[in-house]
Amino acid sequence: MPPRNLLIVALTFVVSYACYSVASKNKYANLFAEAMNVIERQSLQEVPPEKLFVTAMEGMLEDLDEHSIYISGEMFKVFDEDMKQEFGGVGMFIEKDPRTNNLMVLAPMPGTPAFEAGLKPGDQILTIDGEPTNDKPKGEAIKLLRGPIGESVEIDIARGDENFSRSLMRSIIPVASAHGDYRMPEGGWKYVLKENPRIGYVRLIQFGEKSALEIRDALKQTQGQLDGLIIDVRNNTGGLLDVAIDICDMFLPQDLPIVSTKGRGQIVLQSWSSTSELALNPSVPICVLVNRNSASASEILAGCLQDHGRAVVIGEQTWGKGTVQNVIPIRRGESALKLTTASYWRPSGKSIDRYDEISKQTNVWGVQPDNGFAIELDKSDVFENMRQRSIRDLRGLLTDQESEMINQLRVYQPPEESDDGDENNGDENTGDELKPNDGPREPAADEATEPQDSEAAPDEPIGPYVDKALERAVEHLESITKAKNQIAA
Repeated sequence: MPPRNLLIVALTFVVSYACYSVASKNKYANLFAEAMNVIERQSLQEVPPEKLFVTAMEGMLEDLDEHSIYISGEMFKVFDEDMKQEFGGVGMFIEKDPRTNNLMVLAPMPGTPAFEAGLKPGDQILTIDGEPTNDKPKGEAIKLLRGPIGESVEIDIARGDENFSRSLMRSIIPVASAHGDYRMPEGGWKYVLKENPRIGYVRLIQFGEKSALEIRDALKQTQGQLDGLIIDVRNNTGGLLDVAIDICDMFLPQDLPIVSTKGRGQIVLQSWSSTSELALNPSVPICVLVNRNSASASEILAGCLQDHGRAVVIGEQTWGKGTVQNVIPIRRGESALKLTTASYWRPSGKSIDRYDEISKQTNVWGVQPDNGFAIELDKSDVFENMRQRSIRDLRGLLTDQESEMINQLRVYQPPEESDDGDENNGDENTGDELKPNDGPREPAADEATEPQDSEAAPDEPIGPYVDKALERAVEHLESITKAKNQIAA
């Protein structure tokens, strides 16, 4: 037999043995394939093999825990874009117009294709690549606007009595995760309170790849002129674990524990401690604002700074998301398994997870506000805070008249609640990530914030909004400054 044929036979034997070895180690793999074949051949209802596979994967992971899921197709793509804080789009805040059900432009972002094309607040987007928007959910319409960078999208616009079309070339749209209290005229953020510029304010939407750098840049903008700093992680449902650690590190002296992870049998897998990379003078007091939707990486930050006495935590008991999920790509990176692989623990040794056995018994989980700093809120308070902040995010991009139009339309409406009322607060991870399933996100570019846990917004105009947690933080920081000044005098 020629040497070439011998080589082919040998390779065939090796591959066959390897396949047999794998199958013999897990007999259920063969049973799974056999069941799919039986269903495909004999089921009364014809089901595509892809759908059978996805359903089987979802059912298998559902039995593990509340955070392990199968991520496929478009969901995996959106997940990746969220963490990278950029995507291919046209760059505008949009929402459904409650009067027409059309997609409506709230504001184009400076320097983006939408801005360069002259789109204006209030423009009605009638069609996207020929498809009407009034019969589509907002999420489906957003998918039409997004797409490969460098490809164009055609939109038909109604502005008053005028109808016209625009061709927009998609480009990279950055998504900021660190917001200030208000926008400057050019659209950038000012990271101090407008009513009290001696107090810094950073609202962190999520813990994405660029979040730590954004926080450092925000602190540089305010350095040397602060009497206190407010970090707002209300409605922040998570993000990247390493980013949460980096941000904690900015505010702690060297060699203090930040967080640790444990695996099966409560075995410590890894722990992290602070370095000497301070980004803020240790004498500047910090307040961290939290609420019922603050989860995962937000709880790492709040719990760590609270345990070391570096910050006062103000607001509500947090969500209680204390497990780590790894997103493990499969099928050549086209989909992934989001699998719970560990739990994380505060420097004090406390578990954050609401499903921990001790947490179940005591009804205490997450991060609790410091004594005297708990703020009682109902769901309408939580929603109104999100709505007001969403509208405030647009100011600086809008004229006063345009801002009033958006406010009066009350385009920010809460979705229908799920039966349990508390879903969509988990986390997805790639490597050591802690990322929200479907929590409130930065709406810059082709969508606007949609609150996740709230009651219906009131139809009638409401009085001036009072942010109780923010007011309490300002009161606390001003009292510290006053005490310092009295001592100095």
